Amino acid sequence: MPIDSTPLRKVLELECKKGYSDSAVIGGLDRFLAKWAEQAEGAITDPDLLRSFRDLCPYKTAYASLNQQQRRQQVDDILDFLSIAEKTTAKKGKTKPPAITVSPSSKPRTKTTETTYSLDSPITIIKGINQNLATKFNKLGVSTVRDLLYFFPNRHLDYSLSKTISHLAEGKEETIIANIWQVREVRLGGRRSTEVIVGDDTGNVRAVWFNNPYLVKQLTTNKQVVLSGRVGIYKGRPVFESPEWELLEDRELIHAGRLVPLYPLTRGLYPRQVRKLMKEVVDHWSPRVNDFLPPSLRQQCNLLELTQAISQAHFPEDEAMKVMARYRLAFDELFLLQLGVLNRKRRWQEDQPSNPFTTKEPMLGAFLGSLPFELTPAQKRVLE
Repeated sequence: MPIDSTPLRKVLELECKKGYSDSAVIGGLDRFLAKWAEQAEGAITDPDLLRSFRDLCPYKTAYASLNQQQRRQQVDDILDFLSIAEKTTAKKGKTKPPAITVSPSSKPRTKTTETTYSLDSPITIIKGINQNLATKFNKLGVSTVRDLLYFFPNRHLDYSLSKTISHLAEGKEETIIANIWQVREVRLGGRRSTEVIVGDDTGNVRAVWFNNPYLVKQLTTNKQVVLSGRVGIYKGRPVFESPEWELLEDRELIHAGRLVPLYPLTRGLYPRQVRKLMKEVVDHWSPRVNDFLPPSLRQQCNLLELTQAISQAHFPEDEAMKVMARYRLAFDELFLLQLGVLNRKRRWQEDQPSNPFTTKEPMLGAFLGSLPFELTPAQKRVLE
Protein backbone atom coordinates (compact mmCIF):
# COMPACT_ATOMS: atom_id res chain seq x y z
CA MET A 1 0.00 0.00 0.00
CA PRO A 2 1.22 3.58 -0.63
CA ILE A 3 2.68 5.44 2.32
CA ASP A 4 2.07 9.12 3.07
CA SER A 5 5.36 11.02 3.44
CA THR A 6 3.68 14.18 4.80
CA PRO A 7 4.45 13.40 8.49
CA LEU A 8 8.10 12.79 7.63
CA ARG A 9 8.35 16.05 5.69
CA LYS A 10 6.82 17.99 8.56
CA VAL A 11 9.22 16.46 11.08
CA LEU A 12 12.27 17.13 8.89
CA GLU A 13 11.20 20.72 8.21
CA LEU A 14 10.72 21.28 11.96
CA GLU A 15 14.14 19.71 12.64
CA CYS A 16 15.64 22.17 10.15
CA LYS A 17 13.92 25.09 11.89
CA LYS A 18 15.28 23.90 15.25
CA GLY A 19 18.84 24.03 13.95
CA TYR A 20 19.26 20.25 13.62
CA SER A 21 19.18 19.85 17.41
CA ASP A 22 17.43 16.42 17.31
CA SER A 23 14.43 17.88 19.12
CA ALA A 24 11.74 17.85 16.40
CA VAL A 25 10.08 14.75 17.87
CA ILE A 26 10.00 13.26 21.34
CA GLY A 27 12.57 10.49 21.63
CA GLY A 28 14.77 11.85 18.84
CA LEU A 29 14.78 11.56 15.07
CA ASP A 30 16.42 8.11 15.00
CA ARG A 31 13.38 6.41 16.49
CA PHE A 32 10.99 8.23 14.15
CA LEU A 33 13.13 7.42 11.08
CA ALA A 34 13.40 3.76 12.01
CA LYS A 35 9.65 3.41 12.35
CA TRP A 36 8.91 5.29 9.14
CA ALA A 37 11.59 3.40 7.19
CA GLU A 38 10.13 0.05 8.26
CA GLN A 39 6.76 1.03 6.81
CA ALA A 40 8.16 2.71 3.71
CA GLU A 41 10.41 -0.13 2.58
CA GLY A 42 7.47 -2.48 2.25
CA ALA A 43 5.48 0.12 0.31
CA ILE A 44 8.08 1.10 -2.31
CA THR A 45 7.62 -1.08 -5.40
CA ASP A 46 9.99 0.66 -7.80
CA PRO A 47 13.37 -1.18 -7.63
CA ASP A 48 15.43 1.95 -8.37
CA LEU A 49 13.64 3.91 -5.66
CA LEU A 50 14.06 1.04 -3.22
CA ARG A 51 17.79 0.92 -3.94
CA SER A 52 18.10 4.68 -3.35
CA PHE A 53 16.03 4.41 -0.21
CA ARG A 54 18.31 1.73 1.25
CA ASP A 55 21.34 3.92 0.55
CA LEU A 56 20.02 6.72 2.76
CA CYS A 57 21.99 7.76 5.82
CA PRO A 58 19.49 6.48 8.46
CA TYR A 59 20.51 2.92 7.65
CA LYS A 60 24.22 3.66 8.14
CA THR A 61 24.71 6.21 10.90
CA ALA A 62 22.71 7.20 13.98
CA TYR A 63 21.45 10.77 13.58
CA ALA A 64 22.05 11.56 17.25
CA SER A 65 25.79 10.85 16.90
CA LEU A 66 26.31 13.25 13.97
CA ASN A 67 27.49 16.86 14.15
CA GLN A 68 25.30 19.67 12.85
CA GLN A 69 26.75 19.69 9.33
CA GLN A 70 26.32 15.91 8.99
CA ARG A 71 22.77 16.12 10.34
CA ARG A 72 21.92 18.81 7.80
CA GLN A 73 23.30 16.62 5.02
CA GLN A 74 21.27 13.63 6.20
CA VAL A 75 18.04 15.65 6.32
CA ASP A 76 18.77 17.03 2.83
CA ASP A 77 19.40 13.50 1.54
CA ILE A 78 16.03 12.29 2.78
CA LEU A 79 14.18 15.32 1.40
CA ASP A 80 15.93 14.86 -1.94
CA PHE A 81 14.80 11.25 -1.99
CA LEU A 82 11.19 12.27 -1.34
CA SER A 83 11.35 14.80 -4.19
CA ILE A 84 12.73 12.14 -6.56
CA ALA A 85 10.06 9.68 -5.43
CA GLU A 86 7.38 12.27 -6.10
CA LYS A 87 8.60 12.88 -9.64
CA THR A 88 9.06 9.19 -10.38
CA THR A 89 5.63 8.14 -9.21
CA ALA A 90 4.03 11.10 -11.01
CA LYS A 91 5.45 9.86 -14.33
CA LYS A 92 4.26 6.31 -13.72
CA GLY A 93 0.95 7.30 -12.23
CA LYS A 94 -0.95 6.73 -15.47
CA THR A 95 0.10 3.09 -15.79
CA LYS A 96 0.17 1.87 -12.23
CA PRO A 97 -0.49 3.09 -8.70
CA PRO A 98 2.26 5.27 -7.22
CA ALA A 99 4.70 3.54 -4.92
CA ILE A 100 4.82 6.47 -2.52
CA THR A 101 2.37 9.30 -1.90
CA VAL A 102 3.75 12.80 -1.32
CA SER A 103 1.48 15.50 0.04
CA PRO A 104 0.44 18.03 -2.67
CA SER A 105 0.93 20.79 -0.11
CA SER A 106 4.64 20.02 0.19
CA LYS A 107 6.52 22.71 -1.66
CA PRO A 108 9.74 21.85 -3.51
CA ARG A 109 12.78 23.30 -1.84
CA THR A 110 14.54 26.09 -3.61
CA LYS A 111 18.03 27.55 -3.28
CA THR A 112 17.14 30.87 -4.87
CA THR A 113 17.42 32.77 -1.60
CA GLU A 114 20.75 31.13 -0.75
CA THR A 115 22.35 31.99 -4.09
CA THR A 116 20.79 35.39 -4.66
CA TYR A 117 20.95 36.90 -1.19
CA SER A 118 23.32 36.74 1.74
CA LEU A 119 23.35 37.55 5.45
CA ASP A 120 24.62 41.01 4.54
CA SER A 121 21.64 41.75 2.28
CA PRO A 122 19.22 44.49 3.42
CA ILE A 123 16.29 43.34 5.53
CA THR A 124 13.85 44.40 2.80
CA ILE A 125 14.58 41.06 1.05
CA ILE A 126 12.64 39.34 3.84
CA LYS A 127 8.99 38.70 3.14
CA GLY A 128 6.84 41.02 5.23
CA ILE A 129 9.44 43.79 5.66
CA ASN A 130 8.69 46.76 3.41
CA GLN A 131 10.65 49.98 3.34
CA ASN A 132 8.42 51.56 5.98
CA LEU A 133 9.00 48.69 8.42
CA ALA A 134 12.70 48.60 7.54
CA THR A 135 12.99 52.28 8.53
CA LYS A 136 11.63 51.44 11.98
CA PHE A 137 14.18 48.63 12.40
CA ASN A 138 16.94 50.98 11.18
CA LYS A 139 16.23 53.17 14.22
CA LEU A 140 17.17 50.16 16.38
CA GLY A 141 20.43 49.63 14.50
CA VAL A 142 19.10 46.82 12.29
CA SER A 143 19.71 47.14 8.56
CA THR A 144 20.88 43.70 7.32
CA VAL A 145 19.74 40.12 7.77
CA ARG A 146 22.77 39.49 9.98
CA ASP A 147 21.73 42.44 12.17
CA LEU A 148 18.32 40.82 12.61
CA LEU A 149 19.85 37.51 13.68
CA TYR A 150 21.85 39.38 16.33
CA PHE A 151 18.84 41.49 17.37
CA PHE A 152 18.41 39.57 20.61
CA PRO A 153 15.53 40.02 23.07
CA ASN A 154 16.03 42.05 26.23
CA ARG A 155 14.57 39.22 28.31
CA HIS A 156 12.14 36.30 28.23
CA LEU A 157 8.84 35.73 29.99
CA ASP A 158 8.59 32.20 31.35
CA TYR A 159 5.25 30.89 30.12
CA SER A 160 6.57 27.34 29.73
CA LEU A 161 4.80 25.67 32.69
CA SER A 162 1.08 25.15 32.22
CA LYS A 163 -1.53 24.66 34.93
CA THR A 164 -5.10 23.54 35.10
CA ILE A 165 -7.75 26.22 35.58
CA SER A 166 -8.58 25.02 39.09
CA HIS A 167 -4.98 25.70 40.20
CA LEU A 168 -4.68 29.29 38.93
CA ALA A 169 -3.27 31.71 41.50
CA GLU A 170 -4.15 35.40 41.75
CA GLY A 171 -1.42 37.86 40.83
CA LYS A 172 0.87 35.33 39.18
CA GLU A 173 1.94 34.81 35.59
CA GLU A 174 0.18 31.60 34.56
CA THR A 175 -0.23 29.47 31.44
CA ILE A 176 -3.20 27.25 30.60
CA ILE A 177 -4.21 25.07 27.66
CA ALA A 178 -7.98 25.11 27.24
CA ASN A 179 -10.87 24.80 24.82
CA ILE A 180 -12.65 27.92 23.58
CA TRP A 181 -16.32 27.68 24.53
CA GLN A 182 -17.56 31.18 23.79
CA VAL A 183 -16.25 34.28 21.98
CA ARG A 184 -18.06 37.61 21.88
CA GLU A 185 -17.51 41.33 21.54
CA VAL A 186 -18.30 43.32 24.70
CA ARG A 187 -18.05 46.92 25.87
CA LEU A 188 -15.80 47.44 28.86
CA GLY A 189 -15.42 51.00 30.09
CA GLY A 190 -17.02 52.22 26.89
CA ARG A 191 -14.41 50.47 24.74
CA ARG A 192 -15.06 47.67 22.28
CA SER A 193 -13.32 44.60 23.66
CA THR A 194 -13.19 40.82 23.27
CA GLU A 195 -14.36 38.36 25.91
CA VAL A 196 -13.65 34.62 25.77
CA ILE A 197 -14.76 31.78 28.00
CA VAL A 198 -12.34 28.85 27.96
CA GLY A 199 -12.34 25.62 29.91
CA ASP A 200 -10.54 22.39 30.69
CA ASP A 201 -11.44 19.31 32.72
CA THR A 202 -11.17 21.28 35.98
CA GLY A 203 -13.31 24.31 35.20
CA ASN A 204 -13.80 27.47 33.14
CA VAL A 205 -12.14 30.88 33.17
CA ARG A 206 -12.80 34.23 31.52
CA ALA A 207 -10.26 36.16 29.43
CA VAL A 208 -10.70 39.72 28.17
CA TRP A 209 -8.74 41.90 25.75
CA PHE A 210 -9.53 45.59 26.23
CA ASN A 211 -9.97 47.81 23.18
CA ASN A 212 -9.32 44.88 20.85
CA PRO A 213 -12.56 43.71 19.19
CA TYR A 214 -10.68 42.17 16.24
CA LEU A 215 -9.83 39.03 18.20
CA VAL A 216 -13.46 37.92 17.82
CA LYS A 217 -12.61 36.89 14.25
CA GLN A 218 -9.36 35.15 15.20
CA LEU A 219 -10.46 33.10 18.20
CA THR A 220 -12.78 30.30 17.07
CA THR A 221 -15.00 28.20 19.30
CA ASN A 222 -14.17 24.53 19.85
CA LYS A 223 -10.47 25.13 19.20
CA GLN A 224 -7.71 24.76 21.75
CA VAL A 225 -5.85 27.87 22.84
CA VAL A 226 -2.80 28.57 24.98
CA LEU A 227 -3.20 31.58 27.29
CA SER A 228 -0.29 33.11 29.19
CA GLY A 229 -0.49 36.16 31.42
CA ARG A 230 -1.24 37.57 34.86
CA VAL A 231 -4.34 36.28 36.62
CA GLY A 232 -6.65 38.79 38.30
CA ILE A 233 -9.81 38.39 40.35
CA TYR A 234 -13.14 39.86 39.25
CA LYS A 235 -16.23 39.29 41.37
CA GLY A 236 -14.46 36.52 43.21
CA ARG A 237 -13.47 34.59 40.09
CA PRO A 238 -10.13 34.43 38.25
CA VAL A 239 -9.79 36.27 34.95
CA PHE A 240 -7.00 36.75 32.41
CA GLU A 241 -6.66 40.40 31.40
CA SER A 242 -5.15 40.89 27.92
CA PRO A 243 -3.06 37.71 28.06
CA GLU A 244 -0.77 36.47 25.33
CA TRP A 245 -2.58 33.84 23.30
CA GLU A 246 -1.95 31.29 20.58
CA LEU A 247 -4.12 28.63 19.00
CA LEU A 248 -2.76 25.16 19.70
CA GLU A 249 -2.25 23.94 16.15
CA ASP A 250 0.28 21.69 14.42
CA ARG A 251 3.17 24.12 14.75
CA GLU A 252 5.62 25.49 17.27
CA LEU A 253 4.33 28.04 19.76
CA ILE A 254 5.71 31.57 19.57
CA HIS A 255 3.70 33.89 21.84
CA ALA A 256 2.59 31.63 24.71
CA GLY A 257 3.29 28.32 26.45
CA ARG A 258 7.09 28.72 26.29
CA LEU A 259 9.93 31.14 27.12
CA VAL A 260 8.58 34.14 25.23
CA PRO A 261 11.11 36.75 23.98
CA LEU A 262 10.59 40.47 24.61
CA TYR A 263 12.39 42.53 21.95
CA PRO A 264 13.41 46.20 21.99
CA LEU A 265 10.73 48.22 20.23
CA THR A 266 10.23 51.64 18.72
CA ARG A 267 7.14 53.53 17.62
CA GLY A 268 5.28 51.46 15.04
CA LEU A 269 6.69 48.07 16.11
CA TYR A 270 4.55 45.72 18.19
CA PRO A 271 5.54 42.70 20.32
CA ARG A 272 3.54 40.00 18.49
CA GLN A 273 4.49 41.40 15.10
CA VAL A 274 8.22 41.40 15.91
CA ARG A 275 8.13 37.95 17.54
CA LYS A 276 6.42 36.35 14.56
CA LEU A 277 8.84 38.02 12.15
CA MET A 278 11.90 37.08 14.20
CA LYS A 279 10.80 33.42 14.43
CA GLU A 280 10.63 33.20 10.63
CA VAL A 281 13.98 34.97 10.20
CA VAL A 282 15.77 32.81 12.79
CA ASP A 283 14.36 29.54 11.41
CA HIS A 284 15.23 30.41 7.81
CA TRP A 285 18.53 32.28 8.12
CA SER A 286 20.37 31.03 11.23
CA PRO A 287 21.40 27.72 9.55
CA ARG A 288 23.28 29.85 6.98
CA VAL A 289 25.60 31.35 9.60
CA ASN A 290 29.11 29.91 9.38
CA ASP A 291 30.66 28.93 12.70
CA PHE A 292 34.16 30.42 12.82
CA LEU A 293 35.21 28.35 15.85
CA PRO A 294 36.74 24.93 15.08
CA PRO A 295 34.89 21.89 16.51
CA SER A 296 37.83 21.03 18.76
CA LEU A 297 37.67 24.42 20.49
CA ARG A 298 33.88 24.23 20.85
CA GLN A 299 34.19 20.82 22.44
CA GLN A 300 37.01 21.91 24.74
CA CYS A 301 35.04 24.92 25.97
CA ASN A 302 31.65 23.15 25.98
CA LEU A 303 30.12 25.62 23.51
CA LEU A 304 27.01 25.30 21.37
CA GLU A 305 27.34 25.58 17.61
CA LEU A 306 26.74 29.16 16.51
CA THR A 307 23.54 28.36 14.58
CA GLN A 308 22.03 26.66 17.60
CA ALA A 309 23.20 29.41 19.96
CA ILE A 310 21.51 32.12 17.87
CA SER A 311 18.29 30.12 17.64
CA GLN A 312 18.21 29.32 21.36
CA ALA A 313 19.04 32.91 22.33
CA HIS A 314 15.86 34.03 20.57
CA PHE A 315 13.50 31.11 21.25
CA PRO A 316 15.06 28.83 23.89
CA GLU A 317 13.65 25.39 24.57
CA ASP A 318 14.23 25.88 28.29
CA GLU A 319 16.21 27.95 30.77
CA ALA A 320 19.28 25.72 30.50
CA MET A 321 19.49 26.15 26.72
CA LYS A 322 19.02 29.89 27.13
CA VAL A 323 22.02 30.02 29.49
CA MET A 324 24.17 27.94 27.14
CA ALA A 325 23.26 30.15 24.19
CA ARG A 326 24.17 33.34 26.07
CA TYR A 327 27.44 31.72 27.20
CA ARG A 328 28.42 30.93 23.59
CA LEU A 329 27.55 34.41 22.34
CA ALA A 330 29.40 36.06 25.25
CA PHE A 331 32.42 33.86 24.50
CA ASP A 332 32.35 35.02 20.86
CA GLU A 333 32.22 38.67 21.87
CA LEU A 334 35.17 38.43 24.27
CA PHE A 335 37.11 36.11 21.95
CA LEU A 336 36.83 38.51 19.00
CA LEU A 337 37.66 41.46 21.25
CA GLN A 338 40.82 39.70 22.43
CA LEU A 339 41.78 38.87 18.84
CA GLY A 340 41.34 42.53 17.94
CA VAL A 341 43.59 43.62 20.81
CA LEU A 342 46.29 41.12 19.86
CA ASN A 343 46.09 42.14 16.22
CA ARG A 344 46.50 45.80 17.13
CA LYS A 345 49.46 44.94 19.37
CA ARG A 346 51.12 43.00 16.54
CA ARG A 347 50.64 45.85 14.07
CA TRP A 348 52.06 48.30 16.61
CA GLN A 349 55.12 46.12 17.11
CA GLU A 350 55.64 45.75 13.36
CA ASP A 351 55.37 49.51 12.85
CA GLN A 352 58.00 50.36 15.50
CA PRO A 353 61.41 50.92 13.80
CA SER A 354 64.41 49.27 15.44
CA ASN A 355 67.35 51.53 16.39
CA PRO A 356 70.77 49.87 16.08
CA PHE A 357 73.53 51.19 18.36
CA THR A 358 77.27 50.70 18.62
CA THR A 359 78.65 48.78 21.59
CA LYS A 360 81.70 50.23 23.30
CA GLU A 361 83.56 47.07 24.19
CA PRO A 362 86.10 48.56 26.70
CA MET A 363 83.35 50.26 28.70
CA LEU A 364 81.22 47.13 28.67
CA GLY A 365 84.13 44.94 29.75
CA ALA A 366 84.95 47.32 32.62
CA PHE A 367 81.35 47.27 33.78
CA LEU A 368 81.11 43.48 33.73
CA GLY A 369 84.43 43.19 35.56
CA SER A 370 83.16 45.43 38.36
CA LEU A 371 80.24 43.14 39.11
CA PRO A 372 80.59 40.98 42.24
CA PHE A 373 79.05 38.01 40.37
CA GLU A 374 79.20 36.31 36.99
CA LEU A 375 76.34 36.66 34.48
CA THR A 376 74.05 33.68 34.07
CA PRO A 377 73.87 31.93 30.65
CA ALA A 378 70.50 33.59 30.00
CA GLN A 379 71.90 37.06 30.80
CA LYS A 380 74.83 36.43 28.45
CA ARG A 381 72.42 35.49 25.63
CA VAL A 382 70.46 38.69 26.16
CA LEU A 383 73.66 40.74 26.20
CA GLU A 384 74.81 39.17 22.96
